[in-house]
Amino acid sequence: MRLFDLHCDTLYELYQNKLSLHQNNLHVDLQKGNRFSPWCQVFAVWIPEDKRGEEAVAFFSNVVAYACQQFSFIKTKPEAKRAIDEGKCAGILAVEGGSVLGGNIENIARLSNFGVKIVTLTWNGSNELGNGCLSKDTGGLTSFGKEVVRKLYQHRIMPDVSHLNESGFWDVAELSDKPFIATHSVSADIHVHPRNLNRCQFAEIRDRGGVVGINFCADQLGRLDFETVYRHLAHFCDLGGENTVALGTDFDGTTLPPPWNNMAVLEALAEHLCKKGFSETMLDKFFFENAWNFFEKHLL
Repeated sequence: MRLFDLHCDTLYELYQNKLSLHQNNLHVDLQKGNRFSPWCQVFAVWIPEDKRGEEAVAFFSNVVAYACQQFSFIKTKPEAKRAIDEGKCAGILAVEGGSVLGGNIENIARLSNFGVKIVTLTWNGSNELGNGCLSKDTGGLTSFGKEVVRKLYQHRIMPDVSHLNESGFWDVAELSDKPFIATHSVSADIHVHPRNLNRCQFAEIRDRGGVVGINFCADQLGRLDFETVYRHLAHFCDLGGENTVALGTDFDGTTLPPPWNNMAVLEALAEHLCKKGFSETMLDKFFFENAWNFFEKHLL
């Protein structure tokens, strides 16, 4: 089974608990992922809400330094294909929280040098770029945030609107006609939640050639079971998203009960979706091809 997961928070947990990426008690490790071939994994460095300015900049550097002692992240298409050909994880760096810039737009170049391919602009609260979905401030991107989005595109780093409030979402849409991404978001039509995408937002991402990763957060799904994941996925497909919908589990970023707290659940989910009528072609699009095509075209 081929796998491309657009979002996990494993690097934060590794760093905080001084664990090994090769094998650990988290949702994701290299040993667990060996069951998938090829396996592309976006590893997001989550920046906690209490870290701002230089503290946020330093935190990112420390997490990446710890991870790079154990693993080499890919930056280019040849590197990704080489990892796949060798049966290794093609690990891709991302950041969850625009506070990683410390309010300095010049730090975007630094992220690019590290190989970061995605920046989730906010987490749930507010930062220098704008306001998250749980912020009391309903305004969208700040002037600095708008400048950041433009600069990210120049460095071939994709803005991620997961966690951003709706005003900020439409600010991103107005800044460019280029695609953007929601790495780990589900449908507000299926379950109302501030983090979820309404059909207009999904259509905007779809029409630009972006991708939306289905996550496993119970609060957002409404309920954590295979049938509910199927409903979110099927709804996005009904909205014309066959080439848009992907997987963004949020492993190690959300609390998951057994058997969801292990990558093996993905094989069981695929079996359920097959029984619900999804073809092998469509399942491969969801679990791998849509995300791979997006990265190959825009980021690698």
